[in-house]
Amino acid sequence: MPANLTPEYLRLEVRLRDAKDAQEKLAILREMLAVIPKHKGTDRLQGDLKRRISKMEEITQQRARRGTRDQFHVAREGIAQVLLAGAPNSGKSSLLARLTKAAPQIGEYPFTTMQPCPGMLTFEDVQIQLVDMPPLSPDFSEAGFYNAYRISDLILIVVDLSDADPGGVWREGLSLFEEHLIRIVPHPVAARVGSASTVEKQALILANKVDVAGAGAAERLAGQVDAGFRVLPCSAKGEGLSEIPRLLFRELRLVRVYTKKPGKHFVKDVPFVMPAGSTVIDVARAIHKDIAENLKFVRLWGSGKHDGISAPREHIIEDGDVIEIHAR
Repeated sequence: MPANLTPEYLRLEVRLRDAKDAQEKLAILREMLAVIPKHKGTDRLQGDLKRRISKMEEITQQRARRGTRDQFHVAREGIAQVLLAGAPNSGKSSLLARLTKAAPQIGEYPFTTMQPCPGMLTFEDVQIQLVDMPPLSPDFSEAGFYNAYRISDLILIVVDLSDADPGGVWREGLSLFEEHLIRIVPHPVAARVGSASTVEKQALILANKVDVAGAGAAERLAGQVDAGFRVLPCSAKGEGLSEIPRLLFRELRLVRVYTKKPGKHFVKDVPFVMPAGSTVIDVARAIHKDIAENLKFVRLWGSGKHDGISAPREHIIEDGDVIEIHAR
């Protein structure tokens, strides 16, 4: 009996192959077991998943007993991981609560957040993981804290516009990142640059509490930050927040691709999310390596294209494209 694995399950297989951390692998394996179709054709796969989960649980428990668990590590979920950064009382936790269904601890006193608090932000049919982190401060440099930023996909730096010197707070945050070998830049980063241990990370600026600071505060901050940084005025009370999901998706440079079964009407399902610039053969490979190896041709539907055209392997896909794969 065929397994008939879903696109969601196959996408998780790709994530599992790319995962490096034991805790991240464990989270993905559990998600794969939850979404795998339950029938006789998948009995062996289900058994294999359960054995792998048991083994990975044993590994993570052994590491925890040895005290090697990173308290700032957050297992990845969704299509990308975006971390919030900001000075004490900048309003990070309040923004996380408004943008996701997470329930972080919120208080008027500094250092309310002492552990990462993840939430899922929804953009149309995909989710982005948004993580509230402890505040940036010279007094806080616990082991692993800055490493979480090093391995994230994007950083949202929250600046309190009602502060007496928002520009100074921004510069202090940049200095703290630099001290820990992270160079904050306004553009997408393809790879590590500089010294062997220094990384560049793209960041956007959330100019928070615009409702308190008043008109012109965000513009003044924009004039104080380095050229190229995007400054988004917002408030945890709602102003500017509706723009954030689309902005993040665009800045992450991702595209969604949907699949269509040959001879069937298109039914919109969970998309495959690929880096911008990916090709038809990249999508086939993400679905399954055997499909890529046996690919005959692909029909493609999408914005600005003729419906159902034949697309070559090297054709670059765009967000929202629908592909129909024909394999030998």
